[in-house]
Amino acid sequence: MAATRKPNDTIPPPLSRNAISFLGWIVSCVLFFTMLILIGSDILFHKSSPYNSLITYLVLPGMLAGGVGLIFLGMALEWYRRHKAAPGEYPRLPVIDVNQGWQRWRILIGLALGSMFFAISAIGTYRAYHFTESPTFCGRICHQVMKPEYTAYQYSSHARVSCAECHIGAGADWYVKSKLSGLHQVYAVLTGTYHLPIKTPIDNLRPARETCEECHWPEKFSDSLEKVIWHFSPDQANTATRYNLLLKVGGAVPGGGPGRGIHWHIGHDVSVRYWARDHARQDIPWVEVSMGAKPPRVYRGPDCPDPLPKGAEIRTMDCIDCHNRPAHIFRSPRQLVDFFMGNRILDTALPYLKRYATEILSRPYRDTPTALATIASELKAKYQGQALGTRGQALVALNTDMLQQLYERNFFPEQGVDWRQYPVNIGHFEFPGCTRCHDERHKSTDGRTISNDCRMCHEFLDQAEGEAAFGPITYQGGPFRHPRNLGEIWKGHNCNDCHGLTATEKRP
Repeated sequence: MAATRKPNDTIPPPLSRNAISFLGWIVSCVLFFTMLILIGSDILFHKSSPYNSLITYLVLPGMLAGGVGLIFLGMALEWYRRHKAAPGEYPRLPVIDVNQGWQRWRILIGLALGSMFFAISAIGTYRAYHFTESPTFCGRICHQVMKPEYTAYQYSSHARVSCAECHIGAGADWYVKSKLSGLHQVYAVLTGTYHLPIKTPIDNLRPARETCEECHWPEKFSDSLEKVIWHFSPDQANTATRYNLLLKVGGAVPGGGPGRGIHWHIGHDVSVRYWARDHARQDIPWVEVSMGAKPPRVYRGPDCPDPLPKGAEIRTMDCIDCHNRPAHIFRSPRQLVDFFMGNRILDTALPYLKRYATEILSRPYRDTPTALATIASELKAKYQGQALGTRGQALVALNTDMLQQLYERNFFPEQGVDWRQYPVNIGHFEFPGCTRCHDERHKSTDGRTISNDCRMCHEFLDQAEGEAAFGPITYQGGPFRHPRNLGEIWKGHNCNDCHGLTATEKRP
């Protein structure tokens, strides 16, 4: 057996002195100093490009880890080569003796490099965590897929709430779950196997009690709120109708009974469960209501199977069942034109603007550039030859520009996304919404029904038509009056029976 090497013998060459480790050192050093420059630039200049952050905090750290891995791989192979070539010549484990100068220098250099590496890694990990939780990462990295959702989010009332606060929430467990789910989504994007438009509702979404109610505290819901709704007729004058609606938002205080108003459904002493026949949760034939210690009451629609199908998913109602589009709202052409006319952004002085704008926005287009070009040419053609004067022509140009902006916010033909793909469950105008259950057709065994009396949820405070719509509010109350002199023909029908998707608008 070879003699054991003494401390004053020739210093053995470091295990890292080999081609593989040398390559790893080159890669690691280049990437390390590149990361230093990029992190410093990000901190000092606050660059907002998502791709800078993606490269700085996700791509380069992964490559740096690969470079460090090459160093240790080369060292492991070198150790194996030495012990195979000269068994017993070298100790099986490193011998550390700080009395030897060369060992002290190696230890000090190793500690310095290790400290720098871990310091940069800590900064990078912290910044990477926040970057992957940011709306920029969620919406702009997978731009082709998430463009509709990200665009709608930017114009929503939740634009200052990060995606992660609703989709992930607080806590490490859901963060880990979201990242594991994200790996599948990244794979789908890289391989092009994702589905467009994105299917909703999301099956694995965190319960609303753990996300929405961090801000929207149920015990502090207001009793009632006023809502203003605008409607414009497709006539020459774009005749306006204004509705002032008192929404009975309501709520419930713990220990104070089931509460009242719209938010009675999620009161502390109330539990509403339902079975939806379809994935979109638009067809709800079975509802169960429990109130305190009372036995639950089951309501069934006229075509509800009894018993329910094997494996039927019974869901407990929460915020998302009504507020299903809190940050990603795609408005219909009618809603868009009515809303922005009511806010005087689209000018009602242009004759038939409601009709023309709605018709143009309702058409299917191959892609966005084609749609924008068609909006400009069609609207110009509609008013061609009319005696509008200089001001009128300027209004045509301004309204054309606004309609193009509205189209880009709400319609995404490249992704197959518009208002028709995503039903809105708040209200009951264009989609069933409330009337999925409140239709007087869901009956219990004792003959009770789920009422569709509008006054349970709202009252009309004022209604004005024509020029009076832009005048003072009188708050005279009274029953709903359908515009355009339709009388009471609407009674006995749900709003969406007439205002919902037509046969030509529905997608297969």
